[in-house]
Amino acid sequence: MAETSTFRKQRTLARTVFIEGTGLHTGSQGKVTLVPAPDGTGIQFYRTDLAAAIPMTPKGVTSTARGTTLTGEKNASVHTVEHLLAAITGAGIDNLRIEMDMEEVPILDGSASLYSRLIHGAGYVEQQKSVDPIRITETLEFQFGDITVKAEPAEKLFLDVSISFPYPGLESQRYVFELEEGSFERELAPARTFCFEEEVEALRKQGLIKGGNLQCAIVMGKKGTLNGPLRFDDEIVRHKTLDLLGDLTLLNRPLIGKITVRKAGHRYHVELAKVILEKFGKSVDQNQHKGGAIMLDILGIQKALPHRYPFLLIDRVLELDDKKVVAIKNVTINEPFFQGHFPGHPIMPGVLVIEAMAQAGGVIFLHNSDGKKILYLAGVDKAKFRKPVLPGDQIRFEVEVLVLKSKVGKIAGKAIIDGKVAVQAELTCAIVDFNEMNKE
Repeated sequence: MAETSTFRKQRTLARTVFIEGTGLHTGSQGKVTLVPAPDGTGIQFYRTDLAAAIPMTPKGVTSTARGTTLTGEKNASVHTVEHLLAAITGAGIDNLRIEMDMEEVPILDGSASLYSRLIHGAGYVEQQKSVDPIRITETLEFQFGDITVKAEPAEKLFLDVSISFPYPGLESQRYVFELEEGSFERELAPARTFCFEEEVEALRKQGLIKGGNLQCAIVMGKKGTLNGPLRFDDEIVRHKTLDLLGDLTLLNRPLIGKITVRKAGHRYHVELAKVILEKFGKSVDQNQHKGGAIMLDILGIQKALPHRYPFLLIDRVLELDDKKVVAIKNVTINEPFFQGHFPGHPIMPGVLVIEAMAQAGGVIFLHNSDGKKILYLAGVDKAKFRKPVLPGDQIRFEVEVLVLKSKVGKIAGKAIIDGKVAVQAELTCAIVDFNEMNKE
């Protein structure tokens, strides 16, 4: 593709093309159709089976468990979008309607090669409007334990990705990718998704990889690859770079800058994309939702709550006013508490579900406090634990205020998974001013 540092004309496909296949995690089968779209419309998913549009934006991501999931109209979702999106960006396509009659983008051979060939086979046409890229104009860096994500100015799009896994040859790998004409097809498109041998059974128990087999993913064992030779010596880190490119495509505009990630995954890619969109995208305020209800991304949550890694247990606030809050927590196998609770049978501790519920309620009490107040959990009543919380679950917390006084708040909360109440409780919190606390 042409260098994104120039203001080239927008592009769409020259003709409609389609591909059929099976979703890796859901096992759903169906067809993905790529339809040319007018200039200025960007990229959008459309579920033909549900007659529902799914806008493409990092704000629309509802899960990053083993892939990136977008949700739109009628609560319709599309799963594992990153490989297709990376191929679209790699080919320099700006406007496209992606029609799907299934809930998950097909995994195909686990890489983006077939999508890349499909797009290049269709060809592209230039349109009237010029691209409006997002430029990184100052350095941003965030640290989450040993995970680092960073954005800094550059003249093109560069991706600098490092991984570390306790497997032979994977202890330390790094790859630097420059997006230019033909680079995606040569360097990233063939790199396949992967998993580790000891993960397979746990993923199946979680209801994932229903469509997985040895033809659509690299399976790594302690002694090396179980299913044939690698396409590149560093195929694993190249695939992580492909994933990053796909997640950055959620910005729906070409990106110019250098992105560096260390030991990161979809969750951190998406959070970085949201920060980039908010700071450099000239978009509407991400903390405002239609109808006037407030939304908060992870940075907005950190402004309201004093908690930090590894104890900040909510990822996004979907709705917020003075009486209620709706928040989500994406539960991944990377949560530190799963190391001991329990080996071989990971379950999120019930007390941490209660803590996350309290944090969601705390946003109601603290989001206007300018960081000057803190909450102490003072009481738990009517707690019921109806369903275990497992890796891969997305918890939806619905919390309402029962009592609010100057120094005491009481809330009623529910933790909901797949539409069913997993945990519910009434919580009492003491609201403490930092200055008074320090005096004591």
